Amino acid sequence: MPKRTSAEDTEMLIASLREAVQFHRGSKRPAKRHRVYATARDVVAEAPRRYGATRIRDIRNRLGLSQTVFAATLNVSPATVRAWEQGARTPEGPSRRLLEIADRHPDILLENLS
Repeated sequence: MPKRTSAEDTEMLIASLREAVQFHRGSKRPAKRHRVYATARDVVAEAPRRYGATRIRDIRNRLGLSQTVFAATLNVSPATVRAWEQGARTPEGPSRRLLEIADRHPDILLENLS
């Protein structure tokens, strides 16, 4: 394969940039789109950790939120947060994942507050 000249490289780069602008503006569509589909056989999602009363209270305090505001950010009732923090109930299912997000990525929860 013959080596390209600098001028040929420059022409290819300019053509590529023009094509990228056309894609961005929507006047041209990509020739192919590739999607990767994962199935249950391919992916293992670890279960979220269990959160006890002390840990939940610590997360809420670290975020600087009242029980009522913390409940609103998790889309649960204030009574639920109270019960969790008193040890009367234990979070299950999606609530455990939400608490994990609050614990590990608090900015995600806090960005929805106004």
